[in-house]
Amino acid sequence: MFSKQVEHVLPDLSPDLRDELDWKAGSLRTFDFLLNITTLAIEPVAGFLAIGTASGNIHVFGRPGVQCKFTLPVPVEVRFLQFSTSTFNIVCLDGNNQLHVYSLLEFGRPKLIASSRFDQTNSMTLSPSHTHVFLASQTGEIKTYDLTCLRKSPYTTPNLWKLYEDKLAASGMPSLSPNSPVNAVETVIHPRNLDLMFVVYAGGVILTDLTERSTIRVYELTLSPGAPGGSGYGMDDILTHRRIMVTCLAVHPSGHMLATGYADGSIAFWALEDDNKPLLVRTLDTVDVNMIHADLLEKHLSNSGQSNGPLSVPEPIFKLSWSGFVNSSDPRGGETVLTVLGGLGADKPPGLTAFLLPAFNPPEPPSDTVVPPDALHPFFRDAMCQSLTPTKSFFYETRGMVQDYLLLPQSSPHFGGNFDPYGILLITELKDMRTVEGYQYPPPGFIQIAVVPPKVEEDTTKEEPSSGMLSPTPPLPLPKSPRHLNSTPLPLRLPTTLLAGHSGVLGGHLLKLHNDIYENFIHQKPNDIHLIFSLQGGQAYPDPTKANELKLSKYQPRRVLMSYNRDLSVRFFDLSTQLLIPAIASNHIEHEWPAPIPGLTIQLDEIFDDPSIAQVFGNALSSLSIQSVHVASEALELAILMKTGEVIVYHSSSNRAGVWPPKHSAASQIIMLDHLHPRLGSRLAPYFMFSPGKGPVEACALADTGFLAVSYKDGSLFAIDMRGPNIILARGMEKRHKHTSVLNSAHLGSPAGHGSGIDIVMSLSWSVAPLDKDSSISVRLVAGQQSGHAEVYTLVHSGNSSSWTIVGEPVAAKVMPEPIADGTFVLDGKTGAQCKADRTRLAASLKGTSTPGSQCVLVAVGAKGARTSVNITGQKTGKVEWGNKIGSVQGAFIVEHTDSRALVIQTDKHNVMVYSLPHLEHIHTVQLPFISSLPLSIDESGDFIAWTLSLQARSTGVMQSATYGTFFDVRRAYTVPDIDFTAARGTIPPQPQPVPLGPTSILGSWFTFNQTKTGDQIDELLGGPNRPIPVKANPASSSKDGTAEAGAGASFVAGAAAVQANIYNRFASAMNERGQLLGDLNERFNSLEEGSRNMVAQAKRLATQQTAKSWFGL
Repeated sequence: MFSKQVEHVLPDLSPDLRDELDWKAGSLRTFDFLLNITTLAIEPVAGFLAIGTASGNIHVFGRPGVQCKFTLPVPVEVRFLQFSTSTFNIVCLDGNNQLHVYSLLEFGRPKLIASSRFDQTNSMTLSPSHTHVFLASQTGEIKTYDLTCLRKSPYTTPNLWKLYEDKLAASGMPSLSPNSPVNAVETVIHPRNLDLMFVVYAGGVILTDLTERSTIRVYELTLSPGAPGGSGYGMDDILTHRRIMVTCLAVHPSGHMLATGYADGSIAFWALEDDNKPLLVRTLDTVDVNMIHADLLEKHLSNSGQSNGPLSVPEPIFKLSWSGFVNSSDPRGGETVLTVLGGLGADKPPGLTAFLLPAFNPPEPPSDTVVPPDALHPFFRDAMCQSLTPTKSFFYETRGMVQDYLLLPQSSPHFGGNFDPYGILLITELKDMRTVEGYQYPPPGFIQIAVVPPKVEEDTTKEEPSSGMLSPTPPLPLPKSPRHLNSTPLPLRLPTTLLAGHSGVLGGHLLKLHNDIYENFIHQKPNDIHLIFSLQGGQAYPDPTKANELKLSKYQPRRVLMSYNRDLSVRFFDLSTQLLIPAIASNHIEHEWPAPIPGLTIQLDEIFDDPSIAQVFGNALSSLSIQSVHVASEALELAILMKTGEVIVYHSSSNRAGVWPPKHSAASQIIMLDHLHPRLGSRLAPYFMFSPGKGPVEACALADTGFLAVSYKDGSLFAIDMRGPNIILARGMEKRHKHTSVLNSAHLGSPAGHGSGIDIVMSLSWSVAPLDKDSSISVRLVAGQQSGHAEVYTLVHSGNSSSWTIVGEPVAAKVMPEPIADGTFVLDGKTGAQCKADRTRLAASLKGTSTPGSQCVLVAVGAKGARTSVNITGQKTGKVEWGNKIGSVQGAFIVEHTDSRALVIQTDKHNVMVYSLPHLEHIHTVQLPFISSLPLSIDESGDFIAWTLSLQARSTGVMQSATYGTFFDVRRAYTVPDIDFTAARGTIPPQPQPVPLGPTSILGSWFTFNQTKTGDQIDELLGGPNRPIPVKANPASSSKDGTAEAGAGASFVAGAAAVQANIYNRFASAMNERGQLLGDLNERFNSLEEGSRNMVAQAKRLATQQTAKSWFGL
């Protein structure tokens, strides 16, 4: 299979890696990147976030280190997801209309405690003040589910809209517009009266009283002939009566106003006590669209026969939220913010709109106006209209289409989770991927409050104004996108799973760092612009059975994961296992793993927003993509390779003395970028861009000593001294033809695929090492060509170390034909350490001394074999060739373990071939876990990252997960931690009470049906008279909960005992649970029978109420 040198002139560098037992490949942990998110839920009291996906997975996030994933019994789409704050459950409705209830009281992970099937359901509503779920069905009925008794409740609301239309028909009143669908869109509980509920139907909104089972108000919008509505004047039915389909609803924090969204992109505002006429109907840009404007209508009718191109119709209003804040001593509240999803025209970019509305705090009404008892005073109506004129607006522009959003309240679960938010999460869809991005909310300058969200680190420099909650008011209009450099809202620092998913990981590298370099990597500037995601729920405990292994983690080297992404960003994550070691005092994990390093994030948008840079890319700007990224960890420099051939270099921002006016390099191919502002808080700044116009890059090498080498597919080769920067080597295609023919005329032919006659440089490597006939330790560039020959260039400094040139002609060397990228290494002949071009070896080079007898080894790997040579250009010491049976070579790496080193070759058949150094003797073939067929990223210690390509986004090359593994899986503790969800659970604040329309001194200003019920009373009402309330918690469960709570300060041994007791308790209670289930079935059948009787009685009582109370005032 291979041949080897007879005489071994170098010592064996692989003595402790020759035993097959030394190699044990294993997967340590898999990190999911969420690309198919369907729904979000927040629990602000305990501090949890839950995310549902299209694949049936639910991810729960809490404080750093608290994260878990579980899958539905049938892995189908998660349609609706909410927390039940009162019962501490997660409630989910899946794509099969199956309701699942998970308990967070279990130690370890959420436990499925109940499932129930419903008819086709359009929405799910919960309240933090009671324990019932409202489910709006396609038939228009509202079903209820009891989370205390874990059963369907007998209380059912009939299709109120159908009853309303039937009542109208029976009265003889003609319908001015066609009947609307009778399906229920959603239900909204009145924020200050639990006994009142809004039921949104396609035709309108009905306010119903749960106790009285009566309809109080009907909010129905009908456009008169000639009124434009949200669609404008271009619709064919503009001269007819139209009833616009309702899509969503939001209630003012005071409870006295509501906003309804419609399918034509309009929003109608109503007074709660007046359903005859809306206060205002508007679109995002136009007001009073329900009014007839004779001049505009006449103009449209006169031009109706002329075609002015396609009609631009705004999209529907998909979702509304009305937020109040702790910004007023008036019980009615202060300024409010209305969040609008939808209503955008076809020519507008995707995004989300926020309006700042004035406070609704009217004084006493005049006493000279006589108003009927049940009517709204005109004074209050005028005050409501004035409070609906926006004083500010902001547009959150996004790359992808916004599918949904979630406001993040600081502490209160009331008001639908919309009260006093500090952030917003957006589900955006782009190229078949749904991901999450997060920003500060409301935008700075909207709400002036004394209390700011915790852990905001604001910029303290004088270069730009602060972007905190108390920053100056932004200018209007402000259509800024959060992705732009000068965006006003702060980005949220999301968990890695969400952050990497939204970025769209294309690939990356696992880096093993020395401690001093690692400390430089994770060092964070004090002016970080990110707003920390304020989740404090739960506590994570390491697996107590892995306590001894976990203690060894502190001896592991520090590691960092770099990823380059579809959104033109580069991100770093701390993958050091030391983050998994629990705190000594509390014994729980305190860090996220892997942990983002935001100070090293690069957003190339900051470059492409510059017109002079955008001009370089021309029409290709909209389709730019990163090909790969090279990192010089010691120097903290990066070379970002674009697929169009440009190389963008970033360096440490500490190297900048300031921001300079645009300047040009002596070489036209180098475009300076040091006039661009780096992102606030970033430790990396744009330096220069190399753009020779040669097409895609073939190979690249970046040295820690400030040297960059790049080769292209046309045969050209460039070397750059980044101290200038200056081009110190430029060999074009013509020169490469001539030079190659002199060195090796017999090898001009090139394999198919690269063009005949061009010997492309396919592999580049920087080193500081001697040559066979030059014992001085100098900076060398090894350029491996497609033919199997190489050129070695030597760099010398010109009088001082800040100026370097290439001396003489290149020296010929031999590598393997078709060398693979990053497959050329130079090793120390005695220790096996890589002779990298780092600062230590460069200092030795500058001394100009040579060590007698010092030798190095060139290791060159190609598509069909590998070769080693003494002192780069000397004699061959080993060679191996492999046939087609092994498959295609995907990567080559030098792995170090127990002071020994070996050459590792990965193939596309899930195998890794291990060869000794320097003689290339085959040691072992390692079978990889079947994770992915993509190339691994292997660090020097033998740990690796395996990327898994997303199935739904295969065409974009985006990864859906990364698996952290190792070739030496011995005593490695990376198991998923156990979670105590009940830690720091918090207390639910009291239910908000009704507030008056006017000042509190006016007794007559209270809403006429302001008497509210408690949550317990609502549960009694909805649960029925035979509600089987559990007497007490299961003793086993109580024991488990107590163990979990006490575990916060326990040792590993106590944690192990808790887990073991948990398992025994489950076995001990299994038979009891089975008997209880049989008993529960009997009780539920009895409850269903009783519920049927109640439904008949309810129907009779409902008919009586319709006649006696005149529901609709007809």
